[in-house]
Amino acid sequence: MVFPPLRSGNDLLINLQKYGKINILLHNLLTNLKTMNKKIIGAIIALVVVVLLVVVFTQSNKNSSDNQQTKKSVTIGMVTFPGYAPLYLAKEKALFKDVDVNLVRIESIGDLRAAMNSGQIDMYAATYDIFQAVEGNEPPGVGFLAIDESHGGDGVVVSSDIAELKDLKGKTVAAEPGFPPYFILQYLLNKEGMNLADVNFKDLPSADAGNAFVASQVDVAATYEPYLSISADKRAGAKILVSSADTPGLIVDLLFASENLVKNDQEVLKKISDGWFSAVDYWQKNPDESMQIMADAFGVDKAEMEDIKSGMSWLTLEDNQKLFDKKQANNAYATFDLVGDILESNDSAGVRVKSSDKLSDKTIKSY
Repeated sequence: MVFPPLRSGNDLLINLQKYGKINILLHNLLTNLKTMNKKIIGAIIALVVVVLLVVVFTQSNKNSSDNQQTKKSVTIGMVTFPGYAPLYLAKEKALFKDVDVNLVRIESIGDLRAAMNSGQIDMYAATYDIFQAVEGNEPPGVGFLAIDESHGGDGVVVSSDIAELKDLKGKTVAAEPGFPPYFILQYLLNKEGMNLADVNFKDLPSADAGNAFVASQVDVAATYEPYLSISADKRAGAKILVSSADTPGLIVDLLFASENLVKNDQEVLKKISDGWFSAVDYWQKNPDESMQIMADAFGVDKAEMEDIKSGMSWLTLEDNQKLFDKKQANNAYATFDLVGDILESNDSAGVRVKSSDKLSDKTIKSY
């Protein structure tokens, strides 16, 4: 235990004055010192020192206990996606200051929403499309922090007879709903005035979509790495038509916090943001140690973690300031509403929500 330092003689006097009996004792001692022999004086001084140490120790423990009791607890939910790894780095290196952060894995977006609605979690990570692709009730949460962006990790691979986007019409296409490549497919169709009704769509898991493409069972596969590159390499004449590297700002993960936190506890959101930015900074300065910590958190080896990172970016404060600036190209508000338009055209959003209600720049503007 480290005792709090006394900044001046006044601090000692103030501490002593809090304890009347000690003050009286000292007064009596000072009055009678001349009549006591040296042994008695030494013993009394030693006793006083012990009493003072006990007082300071007790006060220090009380302050520590008070700090623990006032520390806010925040639970963040997510699917198992290594893109969220800096959250684990922040927790491991104690970069979330004055807030107790719990990280939980919930492997279904429906279950994540249910956990938010019930108060089991305080925020969760999702892309614009996954957040908005809901049936029935309005999706819970307000986006306050962008944490990662796909840069080539997701995309669409096509057969040799498809040269441009318009050639997608009437083709057999495989993808997994609820994943970013599925939305990239919808985005590409939308650019040519089409939607999913204009293709022969097959709902397949991402890995199976790649395998079906290699086996020439489908003309197009929307998938993610490593299946994206493998599919293009293993089928003669195949190519990656578009990847997330060609669609800046489209596939971005944000943290969506409860409306209560956004409205009433910006201090906590700032601490979560600080922790994220500090983790990204720590990774940049200590890449080897950081990658190992993050790899361990997701049960992969360090080389695999580095490979996953190659297809994405972890976003900084500067990145966030651009994304939450409505004057910037590909800003979060414009992209959120564009995504909503595309989902609506494909009957993928039962409830339409607007960026003005579901995004908040208050936290980022506080920097």
